Parts: sequence; C-alpha cells; structure tokens
Amino acid sequence: MPDIVSGDRYGNFNLFLNGPSGLTAYYRMRVLLNGDSINVVNNSQPAVADWDRDGKKDLLLGCETGYIYLYLNQATDTWPLFQDYSYIQCNGAPIILNRVNPYIFDLDQDGKRDLICGANDGYVHFFRNVGSDTNPTFLREETLKADNGMPIMPDSSPYGSRMGFGDWNNDGWPDFLISGFDGFLELWLGGPLTGVAEDRRTAVTLEYSLPRAADVRLEVFDAGGRRVANLVSGNFSAGRHTAAWNARCPAGVYLCRLTSSDQVLTKQVTLLAD
Repeated sequence: MPDIVSGDRYGNFNLFLNGPSGLTAYYRMRVLLNGDSINVVNNSQPAVADWDRDGKKDLLLGCETGYIYLYLNQATDTWPLFQDYSYIQCNGAPIILNRVNPYIFDLDQDGKRDLICGANDGYVHFFRNVGSDTNPTFLREETLKADNGMPIMPDSSPYGSRMGFGDWNNDGWPDFLISGFDGFLELWLGGPLTGVAEDRRTAVTLEYSLPRAADVRLEVFDAGGRRVANLVSGNFSAGRHTAAWNARCPAGVYLCRLTSSDQVLTKQVTLLAD
C-alpha cells in the first residue's frame, strides 16, 4: 500500500504510513543514525528515490534557502535510517534555487535519471544526468521549454513552480503537471517535439521612477499577450528604481508594463538573437 511523505513550513520531514486501519502520521521523523530528526529550517520538499541504485530508498529534501540535501539510506528499505546530508551539486558547486522542490525522472529517456526542479522563480529547471544511473552527475542547468521556444512556467501565476512527471495519457511520451502559488494545476502533454531546449539568458536592466510612494507591479509580456515574467510587486518609495530581467526567451519584441496606484505605463523591449 502506498505511503505519503511530506515536508512542511518548518522544514521537517513527515511520514504517513498506510496500514489496515488507514494512515498513521509520524511527524518530525527521527530517522538520522544519531537519533535526531531531519530539519532543513523552512519549506521542506521531499523526494524519495534510490539515488545510488543500491536497492534502498534515499531521501532528497529541498528547502527555502535553495539547497537540495541528499540523505543516503544506511539501513533497510523497510525502515530507512540516514547518514548526515550532502548537497546535490552541479558542475562542482551546490545547486541553489530559492524554495526548490526536486523531482527525479528520466526526462530525456536515455536510461539515466535526471533532476528536475521547480522553484520560487516559476521556471522548471532541468539538470541532465551526464554520469551514470548509479552515480548521477550534473554539469549545467537548462530551462524546460515548450515547442514554441518559450520557457514553461505556471500560466496563472509566475511564481513557485511545483511539478510531477509521468505518462498521463499512456502514449509513451513523458507528460507533467505543474502548479504555482495560486494553486491552479496545469497539464502539459509531451510528444516528439517536447523536451529541453538550450538555456538562453539575456540580462536586461529596466529603470523606472516614481513621483511618490506607491504599490507597483512590473511585468513582461510577449507579442501574443502571454506574461513571461513578473519582476516587481510591492510598495516602493518615491525616486528611481531598477529591476533585473534574467530573460530566458527567444529573440523578439516584448512589452514591459508598469502598473502603479494611479497609472499604467507600457514600453517595448527587443531581445536580439545571439
């Protein structure tokens, strides 16, 4: 019978074991070898997988600070006990994605499991396994894109991507579900043209001035009216301000819209091809 693992706002690892009488909850699991419970401070997000292919379930935990903690199982598959953590790395450095949630899935269908992460920025971050299935190795980050070249993110909310992968319609191609902070759930169906495109980032700095303190929202839209970035949202003082747009979009014309308490301004920005 399937069990449930969960994180929580306070960084704990929780387990709900399924039995004849239903689910039994074990909060703040004491599953480290020294008897301590696992805690990653804030917003823990677990993924269970046999990371090193030794036949025992291991644990990955994302967190608010952006690290992905790997806990290798030192006991049994029936009742795991974990050694202290190490960081999941890319190109020799720990992966850091604010409010990261890791997912293990062979997305490129090469027989080696990859790492896919949602994060606070709303993108779907892909780390291709260039090592082996028993010793995953990641050298670069890519951004999951649709077949039109646009980065995939929750359409109704550009923040807080969370996703899960599988073959939703049993056609042999990987599909996935994605949601954002607003809670809506979206289904993306895969196919021969759906996959991972090369990550293209263009650093754009936008400047704006406010005559008085105001609630401000700065958004970027493509030519079809689809929002591709939400750069600023909050109350800001009078004066000059800047916002950075780490653009992961095809070359073309985009509209930057600044909405304040008493006006809406729209300016055109053109991204040039490399």
